[in-house]
Amino acid sequence: MDTAMCRLIFFVCLAFLANWSFAQRPSEMRSFPKELQSELPWFAVVTKDIYGGYTDILSKDKLKNIAVQKNSKRVVLAFYATWCIPCREGLIKMGNKAAELEKNNVLVVLLSVGEEDYAKINTFVSAYVKDGWLLGFDKFNNLSENFGLSKGGGEMPLPGTLLLDKDLRPIMLIGQEGDDFPQILWSETKLTGLKD
Repeated sequence: MDTAMCRLIFFVCLAFLANWSFAQRPSEMRSFPKELQSELPWFAVVTKDIYGGYTDILSKDKLKNIAVQKNSKRVVLAFYATWCIPCREGLIKMGNKAAELEKNNVLVVLLSVGEEDYAKINTFVSAYVKDGWLLGFDKFNNLSENFGLSKGGGEMPLPGTLLLDKDLRPIMLIGQEGDDFPQILWSETKLTGLKD
């Protein structure tokens, strides 16, 4: 074989290995900030009301009541922003598995971080939102800062998915979603977030 053919075979094999290792990657587990290590802190975010306006408030107590009413075993707080391409991929993955999320009693709450253009956000999520998913707006980053996910008005590292039990106690904090996402959200495997 000539040198050019050997190089071609080498690069094809290298590309195959790179694709294989990428395809096998698990979701990134992040450490829980101290604010999340025992329970979810109190919060309140603006949500869309039944008339399409933005007057409803979602608080910790209201979310707990919704989880009880829907018989949810787990609650997902999926933080995203319209500029975040990996967030879009995560929302697509969840949207594709909406039936499984519902079947496994997982309540999904999408939380827009640091943005206040409701029309732009609605356009962005319209392709991914399943009926029954809640849509909240954390336009001042208050929620992510109170949860210890961002500091001093800085941006939260996105994507970020916080998985909670039915009592809104944190189970795990997921960064970049891997091939196990979103199945990891309803998996019976005992998974816990890393503690600092």
